[in-house]
Amino acid sequence: MAFSGFHHIAICTRDMKAQIEFFTQVVGLPLVGLYPLHSGKGDSTFHCFIRIGADAYLSFVQFPGHEVEPVPGVSHATSVRGAVADGAMQHIAIHVDSRAELLALRDRLRANNCIVVGPADHGICESMYLGAPEGILLEFVATEGFLPVHPDTTIDADQTARCGMTPEDVARYVHPPAFASRGGAVPQPDRWSGRYPTPIPPQMLDQVYGMPDEQVFRFFLNRPEAMPAPGHAAPSSPASAASTTSRDSVGAKVSMKANT
Repeated sequence: MAFSGFHHIAICTRDMKAQIEFFTQVVGLPLVGLYPLHSGKGDSTFHCFIRIGADAYLSFVQFPGHEVEPVPGVSHATSVRGAVADGAMQHIAIHVDSRAELLALRDRLRANNCIVVGPADHGICESMYLGAPEGILLEFVATEGFLPVHPDTTIDADQTARCGMTPEDVARYVHPPAFASRGGAVPQPDRWSGRYPTPIPPQMLDQVYGMPDEQVFRFFLNRPEAMPAPGHAAPSSPASAASTTSRDSVGAKVSMKANT
C-alpha cells in the first residue's frame, strides 16, 4: 500500500478567526478553505483548511455552542516535555525546506512578538519551538544535512524492552505484513465487535452501516452543509459520472470534476 503522508490534522477551536489570524499573518501559511463541516450535527459547525505543504493541511473545527473547557496537563501539554491524556495531541511539528528557511521563519515569528527557542539539534533534525493560540505547542523542523530516520540507527533496544517488545516484534513492526487487495470487496466487521469505536456519530452510522460504497459516497456529498476538502474529487465508478456538485461558502453550487 502506498501512503504519502498526512492530508490534514484537525484541531478544535472556539475562536476560528484567532487561529486563522495567527497561522496566516504570523506564521505565513495561506488559508485555502473555510466552510461548514459535514458532521451531520445539523448545527453551525464549520472548519477551515490552512495549507502547510503539497496536499497537506492544518484544519481547525469550531462547534459553536458546544465548547469544551481545556484542562492544561490533560487536554493540552504545558511544555514540550509535558504529559497529556492518552490519545491527546502533545505537539505539532511542521517541516520546512532548509535551515535558512527555518531561520527566516524564526525572524518572522520574533518580529511578531513570539518567543521562539531553537534551532536545537535532535540528531534526526533541528527544531525550534513556540506557543500558538489556545495552548497549542508548535514545532518547526528542518532536516537539511541530516540522515533520514532509519530503523537501523533510531530504534533503541532499551526502549523496545521498556515497551515489552521482543526482537521478533520489532522485526514485524519494521516490516508490516503485505496485504493483497480485494478491490474493496472485504465486508464491514460486525458493528458491535469492531476493533475500535468508529468516529462516525451513532445516528449517522445507523444510516450508512452496510451501505454500498456508491451510496456512502453520495450520502456525504449530498448533505446540504457538505463541501469537498481541498483537492477532493469524486472517485470514478461504473454507476456515476466524474462530475459532482457541492456548495460554496455562500450557498452557490460549484462544479468539482475528477481528473481522469
